[in-house]
Amino acid sequence: MHRRSGGFFLLLLFIAKYQAQNPTSPADWNGDPNLCTVNSPVTSSPLPAQQMPRFPKRAEFALQRVENKHLFNLTLPSEMTMYEYLYDYDANKLIIVKNKNGIIDTEYYYYGPNKISTYFGGEFCRVSDISTNNDMDGTSAIKLPDGTWHIRPLNEFLLFSNDDPRRPVVTPIYLGTDLIREIPVHQWQSCYISKTDYRTVRRIWSFAQEKFIMPGATDGSFSVPVHALISASVVFPNGTQVVEVDEEFNVFAFRSGIMESIDALSPPKGVFCASGPGQNLVSLKDAGVSWPNHFSVRVETSTSRSSQWERFHLRYDQGRESSSKRLRYDYMPPGSEDFTTVIHDYTDDITYIIDRRVGTCNINKGVEVPAVSSIRDPIRFFIKHEAYFIFNPPEKAWEFNGVRSCRGNAIKCTILTTSIDNFPTIVDPDTGMETGETWAATNIEYGWSVRAPFATAAPDQVKQFDYPVSLQLKMYRFRDPANPTPVSIITEDIEYEFYEMSHEMKPFDFDVISRVYNNMTYTKIKYAVLQVTTGSAPKPTAKICRIVNRL
Repeated sequence: MHRRSGGFFLLLLFIAKYQAQNPTSPADWNGDPNLCTVNSPVTSSPLPAQQMPRFPKRAEFALQRVENKHLFNLTLPSEMTMYEYLYDYDANKLIIVKNKNGIIDTEYYYYGPNKISTYFGGEFCRVSDISTNNDMDGTSAIKLPDGTWHIRPLNEFLLFSNDDPRRPVVTPIYLGTDLIREIPVHQWQSCYISKTDYRTVRRIWSFAQEKFIMPGATDGSFSVPVHALISASVVFPNGTQVVEVDEEFNVFAFRSGIMESIDALSPPKGVFCASGPGQNLVSLKDAGVSWPNHFSVRVETSTSRSSQWERFHLRYDQGRESSSKRLRYDYMPPGSEDFTTVIHDYTDDITYIIDRRVGTCNINKGVEVPAVSSIRDPIRFFIKHEAYFIFNPPEKAWEFNGVRSCRGNAIKCTILTTSIDNFPTIVDPDTGMETGETWAATNIEYGWSVRAPFATAAPDQVKQFDYPVSLQLKMYRFRDPANPTPVSIITEDIEYEFYEMSHEMKPFDFDVISRVYNNMTYTKIKYAVLQVTTGSAPKPTAKICRIVNRL
């Protein structure tokens, strides 16, 4: 049921090869007689026959695991871990949430491709392979008659029994009744052995008696596991005992079926999980997500370094076949009393910077935004790297993570994530200069919704998600890039929330002059050319238009 530390059992295998000097063949070894053996025929119970427990195809439950290990004469500290299981045989999937010492990791098992996506603390993800045909591991995949890999039935997943003759048959022995946590139970003993490493595992499972109604039980026709005592040992044929492990399971809130919401089943927010070659990645347009050629949207942004939200208003206009492109954003710089309007005209390669308070307009050659700190200035960071987010997002690089609630529970969003390596550039917050280093990677997550959720798309089209809701950036780097380890990861987050998305444009949205003197009484507009010296000759670099107000 639980995967153990690979390094721990590699150590046991090494010791096994060294210690197993007895000429007894593994084929003749049937387990540790101090625990249990699998000699045929299996010893039957002297108690009256009882109906074997019945298991559902879908289940969710919590499990408390207490483990004690003894290695030779050394007793290791006991460990307690809490788990939450969501098991679905028909969907061929499994989710395990593990809480150890307050650190929560989540494992998503995808049988078929046999991959596990493990999210560590909700911060980063690693993909590994699901083991196959390992009858000592309940999460191990089995091959069905049609050749496909599949999750085990729940009785095999719990390592309680197996009646499939294609694998070692395990028939539990009935031990009688008992009282566990004030619950009357039936008890059964199962015996599993591994002849490759001389490992024996005895499990005594306790199931609630049929007449006792368990809290939360949804179907009385299925058995409810309550408790398990697990004893394991590695004992070689010559009698040498290497390790002894005792575990206790307490099962809580067992339900047949899955009651958790879609949100509870969704991967952690803002984390991209790369599984290597063959991963099914899409473009945003493949998922029906795209920014229109004309839009206006209000944006709020915050970072992991600040509890305050900053606001800006973003407008975008693109002509047919990209013949023209303009972007405008209005924001309030730190310490300012009024908004500043910035218009980037990508066609003419000109930037207009309009200060509404004093009524000035700087006209600069070029549309490049200077170096900007992603954490200190998330607004201009968004504008500087708008190509990644709006104009030219990565192609065939997005992982579809399903649909979940966003902005509370008011909106359902389709979730797509990607990752960009060596991005963004690190900027010294004090000098405003680039340091020459970059973040190791940045995960990007988009959440998009629809204005008319019950509308259907044309038969030959993908349903369009026309309303951006959120954009999450999670940046990663290592304290010591020369020695990267998971515990040395540093992360920073930026979040953007979108509101009042409109596909309509107003006639004066990009009218520079009207932006300057709007609501002002003026007499004339002065234009002055600024001169700077580069080399031996002065060259004009910018224009300033200034309103002269009537007194």
